[in-house]
Order: sequence, then structure tokens, then C-alpha cells
Amino acid sequence: MEENEVIPAKKSKGKGVLIALLLLLVIGSGIGNFMLWSKEKSATAIANSKIDSLNTYHNLKDSLYAALSEEQQKVEGLRAEIAMYQNDNDSLKQLLDASLSKISSLRAMVANGGSTGKLRALKDSLSRLSASNMAFKTQVDSLLNQNEDYLARLQERENQIAALESQKRILNDKVNIAAQPSVGPVIVTPMYAKKGVFIPIYKSKKVERLQITFDVLGNKLTDKAVKKDYMVRVMDPDGIVLSNNNTKLSNSDDVYTVKESVTFNGVQQKIKVNFTQTPSYKKGKYKVELKEGDEVKQTFSFELL
Repeated sequence: MEENEVIPAKKSKGKGVLIALLLLLVIGSGIGNFMLWSKEKSATAIANSKIDSLNTYHNLKDSLYAALSEEQQKVEGLRAEIAMYQNDNDSLKQLLDASLSKISSLRAMVANGGSTGKLRALKDSLSRLSASNMAFKTQVDSLLNQNEDYLARLQERENQIAALESQKRILNDKVNIAAQPSVGPVIVTPMYAKKGVFIPIYKSKKVERLQITFDVLGNKLTDKAVKKDYMVRVMDPDGIVLSNNNTKLSNSDDVYTVKESVTFNGVQQKIKVNFTQTPSYKKGKYKVELKEGDEVKQTFSFELL
């Protein structure tokens, strides 16, 4: 019976120890992996936080630059608006220069960087500058509106003055026209000498000269001497202008019988001119024109037998 007793093998004890060691290794590995994962997660969170903070920093910086550029454009716009009304020494220009100097200073501070808190402080300064510029713009707009109102009233006044000047010119023209001398009827009388005295005659063969008379009528509106040239054209029955300065005897507007220059000072003047021609006068009806320049002032006619 003693020979059949079974003695446990020593290998079973060694196997349990091995299993225990393996379990310890697995547990240690799990704990190590967990710690590594935890550290990685913490590092990732820190890195993401830093990236977010850096992005916030840069975004804040970019927004400050954009705000500064916007304020600078506003100031430059105000400078352009008041340029029409202000000079280089004006107080408004000095205020604009101060705003631009402040913007340049803030831009330099943003460029130098610093903490996010510092940038936020700069943003507050920029907000105050923007509010100040807005108030300044309101004042400038008010001034410009006042200037525009003044310019509108000034333009209206100038228009009224221009209208009055136009009326004055029209009245002056009317006065000048009214002050011009006018002429009375022109009369041409054929004459011949009898015992040294010229008397009227209407027989063509006996006519020795033509006596031409007309009056420059008085005008009280004439306040200064006016020089006028009057031309008398006597046309024979054939339409030829009697003239001693027309050798061709052609019927032309430039040909005249007599020409008289008169200096008129408002007092009536009687003009009497004699015309003599070498050829004898023809029978028939003669026409007479009294002209000033191209305008016919008076007409007359007579007939020789």
C-alpha cells in the first residue's frame, strides 16, 4: 500500500510563480501604458491650449492692425473733407495730426508684441481713440454743414448779384441806345445861281448843284461826346449813285454822294452840304438815302424835269 502513494510534482509550484510574474508584468505594462497615455493626453491638451492661445494672440493682433488701419482711413478722410475749408495752420488740421500720431504710436506698440493682456489694453486705448475720432468727425460734419449752408447762401447771393449785374448791363445798353443821336428828315434841293444867289430849280439842264440838309436831333440823355459818320447817297433815274469818288459810276454800297462826320454832344445840329457834279443832271426821279453804317436812317426823293 505504501508503494502506491503519489508524491506531488515540484513543477506545479514553479508554474504558479511564473503565472504570478506574468500577471505582474501585464499589470505593470497596463499601468505604464495608462501613465504614458495620460501624459500624452495632458501634453496634447497643453499643446492645443498653447496653440489656441497663440491663435487668439495673433487674431487679437490682426484685429488691432485692422482697427488701426480703419481709424487711419477715417482720419485721412476727415483731412480730405476739411482740406477745402482749412489752411495749414488751422486747429482742425493739428487735431488730425495728433490723431495720426496716436495711431502710429499704437501701431508701433502692437508691432512690439507683448502679452495678450497688454494687447487687450491696447485695444481699449484704440476703442477710446475711435470714440474720440467719431466725436471729432461729428464736429467736423457740423462745421462742414455750416460751411455748405454758408456757401449755399453765398452762391445765392452771387446769383442775385449776377442777375442784378445782368439787369444793369441791359439798362446800360438801353441807356446807351437811348443816348445815341437820331437824325431828322433828309432833304435834297436842286439849285442854280441867280445874281450870285442860289435858288431852287427843278429843270435838269439848269441845275448847278444839290443842297443836302438834315438835322442831328438833340438828346438830353447824351452825357458825353459821340462821333458819328453819316453818308448820303443820291441815285439818279438809272439807279447810279451820284459821286465824285466813283469814277466807274457803279451802283455799289460803298459809293456815296457826300459823307459828313459829326461830333454830337446832345445839342441839336443842322447839317448842310452842297454837292456839285461835272456832267449835267438827267431828267427823272431821284432817290436819296441817309445812312449810318449799314443802316438807312432816312429816305427822300425829288424829280427833275
